[in-house]
Order: sequence, then structure tokens, then C-alpha cells
Amino acid sequence: MIAIVLATMREIARRRFAIAAFAATVAVGGLTAWGFAGLHHLHSGGRPLTPLEVKTTAALLVVFIAFLFSFILAFAATLVASPMLSTEVESGVLLPVLARPISRTHVVVGKAVGLGIVLGVYGGVAGILEFAIVWATTGYVAPHPLAAVAALVGLSFVMLALTLAIGARLQMVASSIIAVVAFGVAWMTGVVAAFGPAYHNETLVRVGVVSQLLLPTDAMWRVAVYQLEPAALLQRAGPFGPLGPFSVTSPPPPAMVVWTVLWIVAVTALAARSFERRDV
Repeated sequence: MIAIVLATMREIARRRFAIAAFAATVAVGGLTAWGFAGLHHLHSGGRPLTPLEVKTTAALLVVFIAFLFSFILAFAATLVASPMLSTEVESGVLLPVLARPISRTHVVVGKAVGLGIVLGVYGGVAGILEFAIVWATTGYVAPHPLAAVAALVGLSFVMLALTLAIGARLQMVASSIIAVVAFGVAWMTGVVAAFGPAYHNETLVRVGVVSQLLLPTDAMWRVAVYQLEPAALLQRAGPFGPLGPFSVTSPPPPAMVVWTVLWIVAVTALAARSFERRDV
């Protein structure tokens, strides 16, 4: 299995994922530095923004950056995971490996671990770089940046496990589309469910909880957002928080984080079981 982990990481490197990810990260970092540096030149009421106003604006923009970053990680997980089983079986790449006395479960878990390492390293480095750029240009530091990055990386692991489970049976295009649509539906359901506590609608609250249990990407996103929102902004905001329904005034309970970890393990095991039964 360790050999498969290393082979998977080499395969990602061969596809030049690292080069593309590095180029994209540098480009986004440059745009982030340019945009946040421009906050010092904004005016309010005919005067430049004060340092406090710059940091307040930066705090809100950081949440939007995390929002975009969550989509990038989700799509990256889907793109790198979707061809790892179905395409390699159809092309015959995996057939020599499967003919050896190697468990298919080891193949699936090895690929999941290898891809998880790649996504975790990329997400951690890119996330920390973005926070460093914001600090260097505005002096603002999010309350818990490392916890937020960890939650976003956890979101990518959820999408990785889901895509592998679908790809164990379906072709690459189908598994990619289903995974992306599921992610979008979960995100939209989370936004709609955010109106539940504000209007004391228990139905919307239950819908949000069920959605997070079925696909905990929204739960990880909400954990990340809560770690980025300063307490001062939450205290002054309305029932939806400083960013409306996209804010998180209270994070998912710790049990949801535990459930997410168990969900990833269970769905990866389901992918391995499904691949064991697949006729190749």
C-alpha cells in the first residue's frame, strides 16, 4: 500500500499537477496582495480608511477568499480523484497491478492516502500563504487561521472520498459531474438552511442538519468560516452575521466534526468494497 501511495503521488507529479497548482497559487497570491494593498487607498466620506477600517474590511474579504478557496479545493479533489480508478482500469494501467497478489482495497486506500497527502500539502501551503499575504499588506490576522485551513482541507478530503466511491463504479466524466453537483447542492442547501435559526424555522434547521450528515462539505465550510470571523464583528452583526446568510454565528457541534472524519473513513471503505466487486 505504501508503494501505491508513492506511485499515486508520482502520477500526480507526472500530470504536472504540482506545476499547475504552483502557478495558480502564485497568480492568486499576487492578485490578493494587489487587492489588499489597495485597501489603504480607499476613501470613506472623503477621507482615507483608518487602520481599523482597513482591518475590518480585510476581515470580511478573508471570508470571501476562504469561500473561493473551498471551491478550488473541492474541484481539485474531484479532478485528481475521478480518473484514478475508472480511467486507469479502462486504459489497462491498473490491470498488471491487480493481477498481482495485491488487495484491491490496498489499491483504493493507497490512492486515497496519496491523493490526500497531495491535497493536504497544497491546501496547507496555499492557505498559509494567503493569510501571510493579508497580514503583510494590511496587518490583519484572522482569529484561528490554521483551524480554518484544516477545515477546508477536511472539505477536500470529503470530496476526495466521494469521488473515489463514485469512480469505483462509473466513468471519469460521470463521477466528476455527480460529485460536483452534490457539492453544489449541499452548499445551496446550507445557505437556505441558514435562514432557519434567524426565522425560528425548525424545518430549515433540520434540512441543514440532514444535508450535512449526508455530505459534510457544508459543515466543514462553516467550521472554517467561524474560525475566521472576529468576535467583535459577530457581536455587532444582525441575526445572519456580518456577511448575511453566508456568515456563521455558531459553528457545527464537535460531534459533526467527528462525524465528518467517520464519514470519510466509511465512504473510502465503501469505495474499496465497491472496487473489490467490480468486474475488470
